[in-house]
Amino acid sequence: MKRIITLSLVLIVVLGVSAIVFAETPQPQIMGISLGMSRDDARGHLKSIGSLQRETRKRQEVWTIRDDRISHLLVGYDPEFRVRYVTAIVRADGPRVRYDDVADVKSAQREQNQGNYKLTWQIAARSGHSAYVLIAHGHDPQYLESFSVKKMDQKEEEVD
Repeated sequence: MKRIITLSLVLIVVLGVSAIVFAETPQPQIMGISLGMSRDDARGHLKSIGSLQRETRKRQEVWTIRDDRISHLLVGYDPEFRVRYVTAIVRADGPRVRYDDVADVKSAQREQNQGNYKLTWQIAARSGHSAYVLIAHGHDPQYLESFSVKKMDQKEEEVD
């Protein structure tokens, strides 16, 4: 009986720590559009939250979004038509979005250059997800104007 109780306590601690670690890790998706998602699945979801504004010949799309905080999503696809990046543009006339609304700013790499702020989180590959990077930009040290998730290639470089 003591062994079952001990194993149960160990399991609870391990699950608790795992939940904390994964909760602090930025997710490889924005508004339900996940890296690696098929173009058909992405478009199906995007049609439910917005409308296609334009499509470019480089496998990129701009979607107008019906949301108080986000005005547009830019979605890029790889040669297999799977999502390789998603960028959210914050609505200028909507509620402001803090960098820490996107991810834990303590774990970000920060850059500031002539009034431009850039926070970057590099997330290593783990089961079920390739390596990816989250980047947030803005002109204010607390509030961002856009943020993106992008796939990284095998050499841990951003895929453009």
